[in-house]
Amino acid sequence: MIENSGRVFLSFVVMVLAFAGVLYLRALFTRSAIFKVIKIFYQHNALGINGAKTLDELGLERPDFFQRMTRRRDYKQYALQILVKRGIILENEDGKVYLAEEKLDQNLRRKRNDLLSH
Repeated sequence: MIENSGRVFLSFVVMVLAFAGVLYLRALFTRSAIFKVIKIFYQHNALGINGAKTLDELGLERPDFFQRMTRRRDYKQYALQILVKRGIILENEDGKVYLAEEKLDQNLRRKRNDLLSH
């Protein structure tokens, strides 16, 4: 009886650790994708309302169903949603998007400077 409850407890601990690992990896991939999306906006000079571009021009269009099924998961769409919700990426009346540099927080500014120096 005691031996059986030890196995159940160990199985529970392993499941919790696996779940935490998946959440950690998702956060890590999302963070990386946020920096990639910001880099794309800088590469295309989509800074400010005058430099606004379409998602298609930036290469950030949403993949269709077949592309999502045949490629590995791309976190850039999720990262783009996060940046839009934070007000870092804005959309003009034509449906074009641009990066509002002044909205970047200190960590993103430091990473941006690293990206620009390379």
